[in-house]
Amino acid sequence: MVLLRRYQSDIYGRYRIAYLRDGALTGLFLVAVVLFMKIIYYPLSVPHSLYTDIALLVAALFFAYRYREKLPEKKVFFKEQMLYGLGLGVVAAIVYGLFLMLYGGVIDTEFPERCMQQFIENESQGNSTPEEKAQTIAVMRTYKLHTWALIGTFLTAVMSIMTAFIAALLFRTEKNIVRPKTNKNK
Repeated sequence: MVLLRRYQSDIYGRYRIAYLRDGALTGLFLVAVVLFMKIIYYPLSVPHSLYTDIALLVAALFFAYRYREKLPEKKVFFKEQMLYGLGLGVVAAIVYGLFLMLYGGVIDTEFPERCMQQFIENESQGNSTPEEKAQTIAVMRTYKLHTWALIGTFLTAVMSIMTAFIAALLFRTEKNIVRPKTNKNK
C-alpha cells in the first residue's frame, strides 16, 4: 500500500533567485503597508494583523503570476510554484521581522507597550481562570521588542504557507506524471 504518490516533475525556472528577489519586494510591500497605516493614524498594536495578511496575499499572488508568465511556454508544476511561494514567504517574513525591530525601536517606540496592552485585553476577555489570566499576563509583561518582532515574523511565515498553497493551486499549468511503481524487493 502506497500512502504517497511519487511524482515526476521538472523545474522550468530559476525559482531560488526569483523568490529571493520577489520575497524581498514582498517584505518591502508589507513595510509600506504598515507605514501607510501609521501615517493615516492607525499604528500597529499587534505584530501581525489582517491588513498585513491581505498585503501578503496580494503580493504573493502577484509575484507568483509574474513568475509563471516569465517561464518558457508558461509551464510550471505545483511543486515548483509551491517551492517558489514558500521561499518568497520566508524571505518576506524575515524582512518584515527586521522592520518590526526598526519600527519598535526607532519609528514607534510605544509599539511593544501597545502590543502588550492589546494581548492583555484579549486575555482578560478569555474563559480562563483568574489565576491563569494573571500568570499569562505576568509572562506577557516580560516580552520585549525582539519577542514581538519574532512573533510577527513567525505569524507572517505561517501565513505565507497558506498563500503559497493558494498561489500554487491557482497558477500551476502542468500536471505531474505519476511514476510507475518499481518493485525493489526482487
